[in-house]
Amino acid sequence: MKPTAAVVIIGAGVIGCSSAYHLAQNGISDVTVIEMEQVGAGTSSKSASMLSLQFGRDPLLARMAQYSYGRYMQFEQELGARIDFRKTGWISVASGEAAAHLREHAIGLQALGIATELLSPAEIKYRYPEIRSDDLEVGIFGPDDGPFDPHMIMWGYIKQATTRGVSLQQGVKARGLRTENGRVTGVETSEGFIATPVVVNAAGPWAAEVGRWAGVEIPLTNKTRTIVMTGPVPEIPPGRPFLEDENVEWYFRPETGGGLMGMGNTPAKSPEAALDTVMVNRIIDHAMYRIPALERAALKTSWSGVRPLTVDGRPILGAAPSLEGFLLNCGWGGMGIIQAPVAGQLLSELVRDGHTSTFDGAELNLARF
Repeated sequence: MKPTAAVVIIGAGVIGCSSAYHLAQNGISDVTVIEMEQVGAGTSSKSASMLSLQFGRDPLLARMAQYSYGRYMQFEQELGARIDFRKTGWISVASGEAAAHLREHAIGLQALGIATELLSPAEIKYRYPEIRSDDLEVGIFGPDDGPFDPHMIMWGYIKQATTRGVSLQQGVKARGLRTENGRVTGVETSEGFIATPVVVNAAGPWAAEVGRWAGVEIPLTNKTRTIVMTGPVPEIPPGRPFLEDENVEWYFRPETGGGLMGMGNTPAKSPEAALDTVMVNRIIDHAMYRIPALERAALKTSWSGVRPLTVDGRPILGAAPSLEGFLLNCGWGGMGIIQAPVAGQLLSELVRDGHTSTFDGAELNLARF
């Protein structure tokens, strides 16, 4: 491991990997990425793995998702790596108060030019015959969304970064920061000290802890989401859209050889969440209610992951106001995979130019709190 670097990135999830690639692409290759396990071993590998334009409930985030979506459509050409994207679509359904919010969301997406169709209960049933729809009031359908592979994305970014001179250090744990006269001077690790004038906190669920090393309070709340994988469900064609039930924050999508479904938004006891068995049962109960055919599906595996969330739903990207050289790229919650291209691009602009230009970084800065 090199004893010095122009930039040290803490965390090799999708945000850290994208940050490393975009820095190198923009001419800053003296970068060391430290990861306490392996690339993507944290929360990035525990998502529903959807590329979505429907997900963003905020105009800025929706525009950023449009940018990232466009970059993903060029990913193989740009980085020489496939992402296995399949455009199957996304359906959100709701009733009661959630239905009003869903209608407003659809109008907002349409205003941004994002293909979004409002669905009646009959139209929901037509598009997705296997689901129970008699208790639903409205749905929205986005045709451009679909599953992709986060591991291919992370390794695509990090391989290109290392080709350009970035150093990846797996199995190396960050343990603290050194500071002097109000600025960062380096990172203490399990393998020794790295002197650097710039540290990027891309530590995902550990980001708040890393911030405390520097005396910076990062207002993140880690929430647990649980995912269940089933065995084959022959009644549900593999090309069916991702289905999101807004009333209970439950979702389902066909997966190779079965189905994937998730639910949960409870405070995490630690950044490394143990499997929430109570939530597994809730997921299964709602699955059998919303898609009766799932009653015959075998439980294959399940896991819980942690999403670091902010109170306004936006990530935190920018310089820490109290410590020069300490940059934040965290709080992406459940949208880190979706927004990874723009997250890396903005971070690279911040390091290179001292400000962002693709989007106004002031709206994402820690100072907004």
